[in-house]
Amino acid sequence: MTASPVLHSERQRELLDMLSVAAVADRSGPVSLRQFAIRAGVSEPTLRHFFKDRQGVVIAILHHFARQAEAWLARSAEAGGNLEDSVKGYLDLALQGFDNSLFVQAHAFALVESIHDPVVGRAYLDIVVEPSLKAIEARLGPGIDPGGQSPDRVRHSALALYSTMLFAILHQRLLHGEEARPLDMSGFFADLVTLFGTGLAAKA
Repeated sequence: MTASPVLHSERQRELLDMLSVAAVADRSGPVSLRQFAIRAGVSEPTLRHFFKDRQGVVIAILHHFARQAEAWLARSAEAGGNLEDSVKGYLDLALQGFDNSLFVQAHAFALVESIHDPVVGRAYLDIVVEPSLKAIEARLGPGIDPGGQSPDRVRHSALALYSTMLFAILHQRLLHGEEARPLDMSGFFADLVTLFGTGLAAKA
């Protein structure tokens, strides 16, 4: 499990605010430690002092994104009155992510960094992906497995919903599917509500 770094000072928080902006800015490839320092307006030794190395900077940025998303994550875990309401409620939240460029750019940053560094990949899994999946499991569980007898089915359902939603958003925003083959996200999510809400409901 990737432990959350302790933020020792307000200065460290200020640096992460600037570094997170640098992380999601338009770029052609991974940002070097030197580039991070330039964009944050500090020296490389300053970044090494607070974060040790480039990998430490990247992982700290992932934690920073996660802290910013805590309220959204808490709402993701709230179950609805039935499974269909739970799925619809989650996808309504996902539509907010679709309209939020930071959501898309943060995932894009994490995916690019994960490809280049398996340690960062594990951090992305621990800090962002698994908490998101566990929140969705908490939301879907009462409608799929009210007796708690089939946790794997709940996990599979959460993974299917999360991956479908996330790839659709990345397809449209990151891969420019909006231009190549636009998708009516509201209509797409409405179909997902029907698919997941009826197909995964607990058997009477």
